[in-house]
Amino acid sequence: MGMFAGNTTSALAMQSQDHVAHVYSILAMVILPTLHNARSGMQHVPYFPLVAIALIPLATYALTTVRFQYALRVNKNRKSKNLIIPVVPYWIPFLGHGIPMVIDSGAYVAKLTERFGTDTPISIRVGKLKFTLITNSEHIQSMFKNSRLLTNKPVTIHVLDHLLGASQKVLSFYEADDSGMASKSRVGSKVRSEDRVYYFQLRTAHKYLSGQHLHALNERFMATLGRDLETTDISTDWVEYPDLYRFLQLMITHSSIETVFGTKLLELNPTFVEDFWEFETNAPQFLHAMPRWLIPSAFRVRDKLIKSFMRWHAYANSHYTISETNPDESDWEPNFGSRLIRMRQDGLLKMEVMDAEACASEDLGLMFGLNANVLPCIFWYIVEALRRPSLLVDLQADVANSISPVTGKIDLDKLAGQPLTQSMHAEILRLYIAIFTLRHGETGPVQFSGYQLGTEQLALIYSRTGALDEEAWVRSGRDLKTPLEQFDAERFLVGPDHPLWVESVEEKRPGEDATGSCGDRQFSMEGLTGVWVPFGGGDRMCPGRHYAKTEMTVTLALLFNKFDLELTTMDTSAVQPNLKFAPFGALPPTCALPFRIRRKAAPAN
Repeated sequence: MGMFAGNTTSALAMQSQDHVAHVYSILAMVILPTLHNARSGMQHVPYFPLVAIALIPLATYALTTVRFQYALRVNKNRKSKNLIIPVVPYWIPFLGHGIPMVIDSGAYVAKLTERFGTDTPISIRVGKLKFTLITNSEHIQSMFKNSRLLTNKPVTIHVLDHLLGASQKVLSFYEADDSGMASKSRVGSKVRSEDRVYYFQLRTAHKYLSGQHLHALNERFMATLGRDLETTDISTDWVEYPDLYRFLQLMITHSSIETVFGTKLLELNPTFVEDFWEFETNAPQFLHAMPRWLIPSAFRVRDKLIKSFMRWHAYANSHYTISETNPDESDWEPNFGSRLIRMRQDGLLKMEVMDAEACASEDLGLMFGLNANVLPCIFWYIVEALRRPSLLVDLQADVANSISPVTGKIDLDKLAGQPLTQSMHAEILRLYIAIFTLRHGETGPVQFSGYQLGTEQLALIYSRTGALDEEAWVRSGRDLKTPLEQFDAERFLVGPDHPLWVESVEEKRPGEDATGSCGDRQFSMEGLTGVWVPFGGGDRMCPGRHYAKTEMTVTLALLFNKFDLELTTMDTSAVQPNLKFAPFGALPPTCALPFRIRRKAAPAN
């Protein structure tokens, strides 16, 4: 096999050289006579340097095209061992595919997927950066099986630098952490246990966004949002608003921030919610590394948010003493809010590099992660329900079936397990999240499906690729009654006659269910690993996904329990997901959506 591959390689290499020579001969035959004629009349025009410059992109594209085809042929002969990741042809040396990736990386990746398919990963060059675009669901599964060997350090540092404005000493601190993600530091690492920032961030999030702490957080959010909805000045008379998204931003974000961060942050900074969403709107510009002089107002509002966090930290630390070991410490108190925030603050302050500004930047990043993605999803959750009155009735029936006869309150675990509610949630994330998952080998190359991801390469997985890949969905055993480009609340439901139906479903933790049944419908995620990836995958899957699901389902349940809502425009087709925010997460709407609302005279129980 090795000899056969070697002979094939030599033959293809000779073919490649002949092809390049042929390309240059054509260029010479076309251009040189033209130059000769032109020079006879214009002796002083420097044509040859201009033509030489013009030849560079042509030659580059010819060479990279030959190299691309060569890799495909070699892979065809090697079958499944030592496969080459072909580099997509490009025109400009060094810059590579930089221009389309900077202008609209999500659209460019989608275009490449449409052009080259999903059978093989392909490589994209952006200056010194090398991205490996992985679009095949089986390849993605193979990659995530090696998640313990992978890291997202380059992405983290980019976000810290450009989105959160971290100082150079903080960036160097993150760069220096080579201790790994296990409970014990990697052999050879000299990082202090207190300075294992990646492990600390992930461990803290997993611990305090799961189990009993997650339950307490969920109950707190439901109570806080319920109180805020009850005290709003909306009466039993219809009142019209011009923008549903803006309405939800101001209402839901206040409740969410108080739930996680406590009451004092908002009390000390009255315009905090408005400031945060102005900052969030400029996230794509920040992440594209635009300088301050191009977006001065965006930098000003970020500076204001950092100062707001610093003001709050100073106040909270002077009024509350954090203790991780105190068994009597409650899950929530007004100064710092949840245990998650207190334990983060306690750990960050033990790191010498984390001064007041650095801690503020860290909490801005956490708030961005907790709010920037969930709010657009809540919006689409409500809009899709309002567009389909029968769907809204069914979702409200799920809520009614989840109310405890003892307490009269919503049983969140029961609501989270309702098949239609689960399918609705999964479909919203499938269609309205567009995010890159980026990983690279932490200590060496990583093998996946016969390919090798080098340490200098970043694996790139785009959530919308699998979300809209008809072949992958058919392979997973799904019936595409509705095109993948359209919304279908029942897409993840199967009936008793479906091959994915499970006769006996063991009770699983809410939010983790691969299946969940009720009557003649069953929620199922079977076969969709590597296809449905709105949270990434592997060990670094988003730890806040369970709390985000609660925010979505509880918001719809409480909002429609207390109010009547109607869209005031008959045609909502203009309201589309804004792909300008791809590939950075959830997609807000492209335009305002007017609606009207009134309080119900007798709220349903």
